[in-house]
Amino acid sequence: MNGVQMITDKEHFMTRLEVFPATKVSGANTLNIDENVVRKFNGFGVAITGASCYNLNAMKKEERQEFLKKVYSKEGIGLNIGRLSIGASDYSAEIYSYDDVPFDTELKHFSVERDKKYIIPMIKEILEINPDLYLFASPWSPPGWMKTGGNMCGGYMREEFLECYAEYVIKFIKAYAENGIKISALTPQNEPNTQQAGQMPACIWHPETEAKYIKILKKKLEENNLDVKIWMFDHNFNDTQRVLWELDNCEDLAKNCSGVAFHYYGGTIEETLKIRELYPEIELHFTEGGPRLYDNYGTDWCKWGIMISKAIKCGYSSFTGWNLMLNELGGPNIGPFLCGGLITRNNDTAELTFSGQYKAFSHIAPYINENSEIYPVCVGREYGSSMSSYPSEIRDIEGFCINNNDGKYVIVLVNPNNTKSQVQFYLNDTWTYVELTPESISTIIMEK
Repeated sequence: MNGVQMITDKEHFMTRLEVFPATKVSGANTLNIDENVVRKFNGFGVAITGASCYNLNAMKKEERQEFLKKVYSKEGIGLNIGRLSIGASDYSAEIYSYDDVPFDTELKHFSVERDKKYIIPMIKEILEINPDLYLFASPWSPPGWMKTGGNMCGGYMREEFLECYAEYVIKFIKAYAENGIKISALTPQNEPNTQQAGQMPACIWHPETEAKYIKILKKKLEENNLDVKIWMFDHNFNDTQRVLWELDNCEDLAKNCSGVAFHYYGGTIEETLKIRELYPEIELHFTEGGPRLYDNYGTDWCKWGIMISKAIKCGYSSFTGWNLMLNELGGPNIGPFLCGGLITRNNDTAELTFSGQYKAFSHIAPYINENSEIYPVCVGREYGSSMSSYPSEIRDIEGFCINNNDGKYVIVLVNPNNTKSQVQFYLNDTWTYVELTPESISTIIMEK
């Protein structure tokens, strides 16, 4: 069973090496392929933020088309999910909602006109390349007049406006549909546990307020014959107890939402396994996490390879990063954070720089589809690490095996250590030996 290994490390990107059958190497790490299959992983994506659309719009059309094909076509890395913001996020060029007229509860002034300048056109260009792109949308803030403080930056959602706000979101879905953009899922609020010190569009939601709103929104979606899913929460792993409390104590919440959305900025993804255990019918979605502009921006493929592998092993249904494209300053940006885009475009030179997350996606996204059978992989070691290596203890190889029933196995392996790792695995009655260079991610394709 011959194969090919594609490897990315500090000296290589998707470098191809031939792989051969081998006898067992007694000193190599043996990879155990779990028999418990993961199914229905829906895919990968990034947020098509206002800032991303602003940067895309600055490109020449032919250059933009080439770039978008690299990201969204099957000939490229084939991303098939996109996250949109309902009004402004912190990665927008300006702060606005779709109705900034105070206390316009009849929403007579509702309009998505600002989005028609460059946001809607850029989304439509992406849809031309991938018409099957699954789009979900998240608000960073309701209009300021629906909140304490009266400002989009900070404050708490006021319950007296829940009905009005649900109508506002219905209008958004319909307005985007009129422009040829189908929204397939919603989160009620991006990061409902923080107001970010008033430094960006943000809003705090009490758990009971969120549950009430989801019930109202679900009813309105049904009344308007809109087939749109609701994914609750949309915040960090370490607030899993909040999610469980809501599901346990708020009437019909589990019936009215089909998923829970999580970010990776706090806690560990394993904390969320309790939700799968207690509410197996509810999907889990990784909806935000991206490269940092000044922190290993182009070399953090191991970090994202590990995070993706953990999400798949924990039964998540999708994995969505943060901004598609930002400039070399991490903008436009109306918030306090120094995020990088999946790709950076230099304002002055138009040069494109690709992040470590993009490189990790390149190793994984093209090989998984919704019909894939995915098997977790772990390293079987008879002994742990030698204490003489402390505190630089060797970390485990992370990875998984994909079977698309197309005559091939695809194995993704991440070696996060600064030393080479010898590994071997047993497939189709044959041992295969490969070497993982330091701080590398590999995709190994084996013919059956």
